Amino acid sequence: SSGINAEYGALKGSLTQAINIAEQSTLQRLELAEILQISDMQEKQKRSYLKESGDLRVKEVKKIANAKLKSCAEILQEKEVEHERTMEKLYEKISRLKMQCKTKDDMIQSLSGDSRPVSPNST
Repeated sequence: SSGINAEYGALKGSLTQAINIAEQSTLQRLELAEILQISDMQEKQKRSYLKESGDLRVKEVKKIANAKLKSCAEILQEKEVEHERTMEKLYEKISRLKMQCKTKDDMIQSLSGDSRPVSPNST
C-alpha cells in the first residue's frame, strides 16, 4: 500500500507540475496574444496618425498653393488694368497728336490760301 501511495504521490506531483506548466503556458499564450493585440492597435494608430498627418500636410500645401495662385491672379489682374490705362493714355495722346497735325494742316492751308487739303507727302 505504501508503494501505491508513493506512486500516487509521485503521480499527483507530476500531475500538479503538468497543470502548473499548462497554466503557465496558457498564461504565456494569453500574454503573447495581449501583446500582439496591443502591438496591432499601436500599428493601426500609427498608420492612422501618419495618414492624418499626410492629409494635413497635403491640405496645407494646397492652401499655400491656392494662396499663391490667388496672389498671382490678383497681380495679373492689376497688370491688365495698368496695361489698359496705359493703352488709353496712348490712344488719347495719338488723338491729340492727330488733332495737332490737323490743326497745323488747317493753318498751313489757310495761310497758303489753297482750298485743297495738304497731303502729307508735299513739304
